Amino acid sequence: MTSITVSSKPTPIKHATVYHVFWQFSVAFCVNIALFTLSSTNYHQVVKAIWLQTTIVKGQQLSINVLAAISCINAQTLTTSTQPAATSTSTPPATIKSKWSDYRPIKLDRDAGLFTFFPYTLEQRNVLVSNAENAWVNFESKIKHHGQEANPYPALEHIRNNIRTLTDKQLQLGLLDVFTRARDEHTIMTLAGTHRCFFATIGISFQFIDGPGDIIKDPTIVVSKPVNREILNLLRDTAYNRINIGDRLVSINGLTFYEWKEKHRNAIGGSTESHSQRLALRYLTFRYGSYTPLPDEDSIELKLKSHSGIIYEVNVPYMSVYQYTCWEYSSKLYTQLTGVTLDIHLQNTVAVKSNSHALPTTTVDDHTTSSQSTKSLLTPRRIRKRDQSSQYQNTGRLSKRDLQITFYQTSILELSWTIWNPDSQNMGIIKLTSFKCTSRTTNTRDIPEGIREVKRLLTTVLKKTNSILIDVREGGGGSMSFANAIPQLFKSKLEPFQVKYLMNDVTYNMFVHPPIDLKSSRDAWFKTPAKSQYSVFHDFLDPRASNIYDQVYTKPVGVFTSGDCMSACEIMTGTMQSFKIGTVFGEDVTTAGSGANVWSLDPELITHDPIDFKPMPFKKELTSDTKEIFYNKMTVGHRAFVRNGDHKGQSVEDIGIVSDVVIRPRLKDIIPGATGNSRYDYIADYLIKIGKRSAKTVWNLWGIL
Repeated sequence: MTSITVSSKPTPIKHATVYHVFWQFSVAFCVNIALFTLSSTNYHQVVKAIWLQTTIVKGQQLSINVLAAISCINAQTLTTSTQPAATSTSTPPATIKSKWSDYRPIKLDRDAGLFTFFPYTLEQRNVLVSNAENAWVNFESKIKHHGQEANPYPALEHIRNNIRTLTDKQLQLGLLDVFTRARDEHTIMTLAGTHRCFFATIGISFQFIDGPGDIIKDPTIVVSKPVNREILNLLRDTAYNRINIGDRLVSINGLTFYEWKEKHRNAIGGSTESHSQRLALRYLTFRYGSYTPLPDEDSIELKLKSHSGIIYEVNVPYMSVYQYTCWEYSSKLYTQLTGVTLDIHLQNTVAVKSNSHALPTTTVDDHTTSSQSTKSLLTPRRIRKRDQSSQYQNTGRLSKRDLQITFYQTSILELSWTIWNPDSQNMGIIKLTSFKCTSRTTNTRDIPEGIREVKRLLTTVLKKTNSILIDVREGGGGSMSFANAIPQLFKSKLEPFQVKYLMNDVTYNMFVHPPIDLKSSRDAWFKTPAKSQYSVFHDFLDPRASNIYDQVYTKPVGVFTSGDCMSACEIMTGTMQSFKIGTVFGEDVTTAGSGANVWSLDPELITHDPIDFKPMPFKKELTSDTKEIFYNKMTVGHRAFVRNGDHKGQSVEDIGIVSDVVIRPRLKDIIPGATGNSRYDYIADYLIKIGKRSAKTVWNLWGIL
């Protein structure tokens, strides 16, 4: 059965039945009232891992009577899913299968010497290190929140002093370690060499769910997706076969998740605990060779607990794949530089198929409880806790509401919408996977169209909802202008975030005499008192830009975040909170705490400051015909965000936006066949109560109650 949403309530379509749905809007600017026929075949492609097992759901021929001008809505395609996109994945974002090789044990690739780094000359090494030494805008914040361990300068000094004698591997992994330890998601450097072409995974995805333990030190983690099918086929007749969705993660190499995360914290990074948790969950499942050292070990030992309370252990091998184009360019250059030809055509996984990775299993009491740890320093107003006794009961049974979560796509790739209405909550959901504002038709950034699209939704299809939820749990960075515009549609008279930067020779060259005029940052330099470490707070965007859009929605609004919400996502979320526009719900205690304006080395940093920043080695040789980049990339966060409103003067970096209410999924939300969403239910009911309180307040003001 396929559920397709064509109104505010999802309607199941069986046996190609045609449903006539009336959308009634009293919208003056909708001029063409006519019957509209939509005839199309919609494909919902589910990309699973590198192996890309694609499921195609064929759409039905729909005849829809629409009592409004359909042109008022810019929603071209229907996307059906039982849950919002997962917060973790075991797959790289490959768009076509041919981009990646087949899986094989990482031991084969490592033993064959395929994880190489380029031999840089002394001049090239100096360029690499000099680029890394400049413009650490969040340095003070990192030391304050993470201690001297996050200080990049001692390690950079060691690299500088030993630049002639370090091996190629030591040089690049040493610099990578410097950037990761600094825990700054905007200031990063990637690796170069055939090492970057590989991707390692255990093929098992995990997810945080609601549980009895402390959300930071004792989180409940379960298997969230079926084991990677290609890997499962290679490892058949092993303990992989017994891993099921919903099995709880007990330990990793004998350590709790928190202990394991702390042990590897300098390789994982993360500006806040919430962000570090999300990164750690991904680090457990997969590692990109461009951003992370590939595993030195062949396998990892996991202890899991089944629904029935059986504890079992699995010695999980790391499997690897490589990207063909990256390998083509990188291995060719490596051979030219060293005279060594790397043989990528190795024997595959025959040896693995015969190995059993099952360890002894033990039945234990399923009613043991987790210990509670101390309260977090950053405390949300409320952590929604539910009855834990039913977490592992009836998990395979369908919800009483036989529906699926279905989102309409729009003219912006990252923007979709739906209406959550299983129990007449009538909550409109605007989902943003990032703030890049990419036009679906041109595949280029179109911020004005993104703003118009959100406004169209609020004034047409979502106009008569009881509340709005902006779901930004996947929300990475993007346009500050877009992030700044969205809150204006819910409230007027706002103030934008401000910025500050580190006062040093590099930022002087970047802002005071750059080829491109940055007036507010240039003026800030001269307004800053002598010997100050940071510039005065100043506007990044023209303050007038924070009040150019009219308020179009007046009912309750919420924002749904996670530890992955960063940068532009935090600007929008922080403004909504600081100006009391709406409630911040979070799957984590805070957002990522990654608040800065970022420039890439090439072209922005080199353009604005060609004195301090130079092109990376082998840029020409490692740029493909399709403009894919395989050389060392670098980005720098150079102006840090400063909040306004109720949180005036507070930094975003390393603090994030603290959730008003923390709510994680229940186990029943992720079990196969799940059709409800306890988080959307809770949020919708919460916002309805806010709406009733607001209405009562208004009535009291008029003397009615």
